[in-house]
Amino acid sequence: MSTNPPKQVVADKASVLFSGGTDSTLAAYLIGRRVRHLTLLTFEPKHVLFVENSRRHVGNLAEALPDVEIRHEIIPVQKNIRKVLWADLPGDWKKYGFNLTALICLGCRMAMHAAALVYCLENEIPVIGDGSIRFQSTVPEQLPSFIRRNREKLWARYGMRHYSPIYEVGDSDKRLDGLGISKKTGLKKQFILFDTQPTCVFGVPADVYARLFYGALSGPAREVDSYEYSVEKYPLVERLIAGHFAGKKPGLDELVARLRRKSENLPEKWVMENE
Repeated sequence: MSTNPPKQVVADKASVLFSGGTDSTLAAYLIGRRVRHLTLLTFEPKHVLFVENSRRHVGNLAEALPDVEIRHEIIPVQKNIRKVLWADLPGDWKKYGFNLTALICLGCRMAMHAAALVYCLENEIPVIGDGSIRFQSTVPEQLPSFIRRNREKLWARYGMRHYSPIYEVGDSDKRLDGLGISKKTGLKKQFILFDTQPTCVFGVPADVYARLFYGALSGPAREVDSYEYSVEKYPLVERLIAGHFAGKKPGLDELVARLRRKSENLPEKWVMENE
């Protein structure tokens, strides 16, 4: 098990969108190498099973990052799912047809992003990371275009820096094996039922549809649909965040200003090591 302390602190606090799978775990390790406090954010909508599986890599990360304070939060997001993903299901179906099978994961992810923003604003965490990878860019929420758009329209708008430190990595399971963080090999080969992450009842058919039809066969429609769908959902996300902080002190504007001060000198890309 690696016990190397952070070599260069980039930020005091950081958070990671954390399923517990190999991609988000490797991203959490790499971000954790450069911070003092790391929060792993796992979200629980009603359609996700075995969410407790996300805890299985947390202790191993703590052993690998002994000088980092690690917190794992499992946050219910049923309200956000209802107000973002299901806000206009008949209209979404009418517009996008069967492609909504893939876009449903994008709407779910955006609902989770709203919850992540609320948590980070309340706890003054200026960094958010995830385990997005190019290999899975057939699914809309991991398209480079959506990641760039989301950084501008969501994370930066609320004063945060977003990083996807393993986007070009395709073997996160092997890298975790080498670091001693995974206790079981071949985790990337698991399908539907996972040892270290939840199973989504919508995510499995959405992933299959995206890989077989929505990726290579859909052509430009994939980019157009993901753009239009996300742009339609951003106002719903913003309304959720504004509603959460309405009437509270400090208010949303003050919390955003605090995060901007903390994030203004952070690098455009996460500082990586040559190890």
